[in-house]
Amino acid sequence: MLQESTADQSTNTTIADQIIQATSESAPPPPDGEATQEVAHSPGETFVETVVDVWETPLFQLNDTPIQVSQIIIALAVLALGFIFSRRISSHVGKRILPKMRLDKGASSAIESILYYTMLSVAVLVSLQIAGVPLAALAFFGGAIALGVGFGSQNVINNFISGLILLIERPIRIGDMVTVNGQTGTISSIGARATKIHSYMGSTFIVPNSIILENSVTNWFMPANEIKCILGVGVAYGSDTSKVRDLLTQAMNEQEILTESKDNQVMFVDFGDSSLNFEIHCWMHPKNTLERHVFESNLRFRIDELFREHKIEIPFPQRDLHIKSGLVPQK
Repeated sequence: MLQESTADQSTNTTIADQIIQATSESAPPPPDGEATQEVAHSPGETFVETVVDVWETPLFQLNDTPIQVSQIIIALAVLALGFIFSRRISSHVGKRILPKMRLDKGASSAIESILYYTMLSVAVLVSLQIAGVPLAALAFFGGAIALGVGFGSQNVINNFISGLILLIERPIRIGDMVTVNGQTGTISSIGARATKIHSYMGSTFIVPNSIILENSVTNWFMPANEIKCILGVGVAYGSDTSKVRDLLTQAMNEQEILTESKDNQVMFVDFGDSSLNFEIHCWMHPKNTLERHVFESNLRFRIDELFREHKIEIPFPQRDLHIKSGLVPQK
């Protein structure tokens, strides 16, 4: 009986194997592309994966924190956009908003520059934070850089700090007429490193900001936009001095840029060798050196015209030469 049972089980196993084999042979083949579980990647997907790998590649470590390529690129983009927007916004404020507040040109320029550097500093700090650079590391690298190039950059830093002082304290302003190292001109701009002064001859000389702070500078427009003019003229002996004074006062008061002041006077200053010497002391408000010279020139033209109308003579130097006759003694 045991042998018959074992034989029956073997027969059943063989029949089951034959059924499974027949079923697998009669089953339809799988569709194309599904023969294997592995799916081939397209070239576009491979490129994207490569870019992502490069984007997330760490370049270096700072305080045990990896700095990736993505952080550096985003930080540079933020810095570039910050530079562009700082320039445009500060320029828009200086040209469109500040003039409506009735500020003078010097104050507007100072506010515009301070706004620009403030916004640029914020952009730099934000970009450093995005790059993962902590302020402590920044201070460390800043100290190292200052120690390494301090001697080479001390003049640049000195001029930059001097420029900030000039913008804040405003001892000179854009549009002021100044004299620096014997050269007179009108300030056209105050930059981070140097100040540009436009001279009467048409040239522009650039003066480092530190020189303006460390040396004596004459500002003709402080405390007010007025300068004093002293013009001398001589008349012949025998002229009516009261009439001369009235004519000089008339010529002075007819000038356009004359400032009304009680200090505008005509003075009889001296008895000269060949003339009675007078001086006109008056205040004017020129915009630049040219207007100052034009004022003095027009005043001289008017004085000459009035003196000719009223027969007032302007003498020239005279010398009397006495010749004695006689023989020159011979040795």
